[in-house]
Amino acid sequence: MRPTPIKLPNDAKIAVSFFVAFEAFEKYSQYREGGDKPDFASLAYGEYGGKAGIWRIMDVLARNQVKGTIDTNGRIAEDFPDALKELDAGGHEIVGHGWVNDTSLISLQPAREKELIKRTLDSLASVTGKRPVGWVSPGHRINEFTFAHFVDEGIIWTGDLPGPDIPQHRMVNGKPLVIMPRLDYANDLSLIFRAKNPARVYFESFKSAFDLLYAEGQAGSPKLIDALVHAHIGGRANIIGVFEECIRYAKGFKDVWFCTKGEIASWYLDNYVRK
Repeated sequence: MRPTPIKLPNDAKIAVSFFVAFEAFEKYSQYREGGDKPDFASLAYGEYGGKAGIWRIMDVLARNQVKGTIDTNGRIAEDFPDALKELDAGGHEIVGHGWVNDTSLISLQPAREKELIKRTLDSLASVTGKRPVGWVSPGHRINEFTFAHFVDEGIIWTGDLPGPDIPQHRMVNGKPLVIMPRLDYANDLSLIFRAKNPARVYFESFKSAFDLLYAEGQAGSPKLIDALVHAHIGGRANIIGVFEECIRYAKGFKDVWFCTKGEIASWYLDNYVRK
């Protein structure tokens, strides 16, 4: 059956969000993965995010007057509290992203998983003064208990499942949980870092998706799109420029809703769930 079109605020043709993974690691980053002992070179690569990349990304977002959705590990509050404070003060949405990025929820016992989710949210709130209401799991790895733990901890949206370019929801323990589709049209980790493509591929992929989705919105079926960078990868000098180019390209169109994931989730709940 053909999907029922949604209607965006102010008759926008597309909703655009800018995703930033601000990650901490215990043993290794994506630079070199695996092993039981800390890999100090791999950890140093990951620390670039808090030491340099996130500041460069904040400058890009501020320069273009857009707000980001920041997937944030709980340990960031301990390792880089100044950056977290500045992100929050700048109006960016802080989102739970596990305690550290090299520990996924999928293999944990339910009680330990719930404890780690709570610890992450409490840690981020200890710096910003407010608990996140969104969550994206490290590697999008979840189990059959995860969504129940989310709603128990006040999470209203998750980005852990692929989807059809629009928000959906599930009822979990009697509460709605918005499923924000995982969109990899522009992802520095998969398109550039792992695939070893030139940085330009990032912008071209975003542009191709944006143009098609915007046309669908003009035809009466608006969609969502995002551009994702990891602070320790896309915050580097060879990639940050194409991330900014995506922002500027989208800003060249009219009837575009620039928003955080949390703003989309709240709008969806108000207009499609709680009516």
